[in-house]
Amino acid sequence: MFYAARFKEQPLTPSLDSPMTPLWLSADANGLLKLISSKKLDQPDLKNPSIKFALEAKTLTVEARSPIHRVALGVHNEQKLVTVAYADGSTRILSTSKLVEGELATVAKWEETPKRFKASNSSPDRWVGLDVRAQGILQSNQRGQVRLTKLGSDKDGETSHTCNVPMNLRHLAASPSGAHFAYGGTEVNLSLWNLEKSFQQSAETVSSSKPGKRGRGDQLFPGEIWRAKNVAHDNLDLRQPVDITSLSFLSDTEANAHHQIAIGNTLGAVHHYDTRKGKKPAGSWQDSRMSGGVALVEKGIRDHELYIADSSTNFWAIDLRASKEPLYSMKGLSGKVTSICASPSTGYVGVGALDRYFRLLDSPVSVDSSQSDNLQGHGSVVGKLYVTASPTAIIPLVEDAESKACTVLDDVVAKDGEEDDWNNLQEVSSDEEDLAPTSKKRRKKA
Repeated sequence: MFYAARFKEQPLTPSLDSPMTPLWLSADANGLLKLISSKKLDQPDLKNPSIKFALEAKTLTVEARSPIHRVALGVHNEQKLVTVAYADGSTRILSTSKLVEGELATVAKWEETPKRFKASNSSPDRWVGLDVRAQGILQSNQRGQVRLTKLGSDKDGETSHTCNVPMNLRHLAASPSGAHFAYGGTEVNLSLWNLEKSFQQSAETVSSSKPGKRGRGDQLFPGEIWRAKNVAHDNLDLRQPVDITSLSFLSDTEANAHHQIAIGNTLGAVHHYDTRKGKKPAGSWQDSRMSGGVALVEKGIRDHELYIADSSTNFWAIDLRASKEPLYSMKGLSGKVTSICASPSTGYVGVGALDRYFRLLDSPVSVDSSQSDNLQGHGSVVGKLYVTASPTAIIPLVEDAESKACTVLDDVVAKDGEEDDWNNLQEVSSDEEDLAPTSKKRRKKA
């Protein structure tokens, strides 16, 4: 059975190189949400042979209030929800039940008070974290104003809890299980908190460390369970400043979801932490070719793989174990990367850049299909679309490759074409059948 999203009255053609057709939700600086679909090209593009997909964007009917800082997708209160955080301090919770019709129904919305979110002064606040988990919707601005919102049975039934963490944050993220969250920022080292305990101490204000006592803040705050120590001094025996720009949880398992964390900083270094093995990095990676430091880090498609992007056009995949050189690079970028989102189920990576293009990237195949870390070549752009404004956040709408409910759309199954799909299957000879398992295994590893 094939699955496709109805897009402008026509179902999409599933990808021939992956189990599912890539489908993405993109937010931009104009406050618009766009559904980006892809269709496999029947013939290769003569001007750019690497292009395999024709991309198309459809603007969803959601009120454009102000630029969108963050977008998150997840399940909460037994609903699959899209959460959008705007630059004016407002947040909207949207249901995906009418996404087929091009609409996202508003389930709940709220606005932060001017005291908690300053949107109109000379240095406005910015959302640095937004996640949807079973425990609630977690969000925070750069001043450490953290909010956890739980939805009730009706639209007006949400309840909110707040807590304060250190200021000058650059990124805050919840663990895949939702039981913990981590953050980092300017002179704010990586820190891991227990979600439930942190909001029990909501009445207590947490202040950042004083400038003269950066290295003496060993005492943990209420709700904080682990905090990293600064790395060793440089070759001149000078302290290396702490300026974390992005972080990513590396494990998807419930038991170890919060132990493996990777961070990138403005010095161009990537540090891998294991909270069970101490407060120093378990591994580090750095390259002088990084321009302006590491801007974004994102968990890769393969195990031990991490995507990193700098402040220029460099976009690499690295091995977190022991590799000094990048596994491969992504070619075809002509603007600073503003958002990265990998979709392991499809094998593609969605990338937004300042040049106002949304790009669909693939990764090189392994030299040996039994070793996923033995790679060659480089990733390339397989789809490209001009979206009129720089994408600020991208999320994939295809999640589980083994599940029949392969997208957030409930009515996207092309039931009418089931018989035609069976009739169009190519006949395979007995000799070709013997070769089929090998090719299938290689596609799975790629």
